[in-house]
Amino acid sequence: MDNSKFYKFLKEETGKNFDDESPNYYIEKDLNIYGDEAEDFLMKFSNEFKVDITSFNFGEHFNPEADKIYLWFYNLFYKKNKKDLTIEDLKKAIIKTKLE
Repeated sequence: MDNSKFYKFLKEETGKNFDDESPNYYIEKDLNIYGDEAEDFLMKFSNEFKVDITSFNFGEHFNPEADKIYLWFYNLFYKKNKKDLTIEDLKKAIIKTKLE
């Protein structure tokens, strides 16, 4: 699979350059995409790459939109094990045409 279109999309959305040698960044932890921004990001991703996200549970993967101090307290007192979504997960979703 040619990932150039995917990397171009990521650069437009995050401002960071990506290639096949880039680390497998976490969408929330490393790229600071969470809350409403994460939902917007994944909607654009879904539309751009024709990936079905109807069964994707945002709450299992992303914290609510807030500043970093709030998130620190939120995670301290309401610690839930979030499933990390990575760049590699998005690549796999393009191939499968579904993100779960």
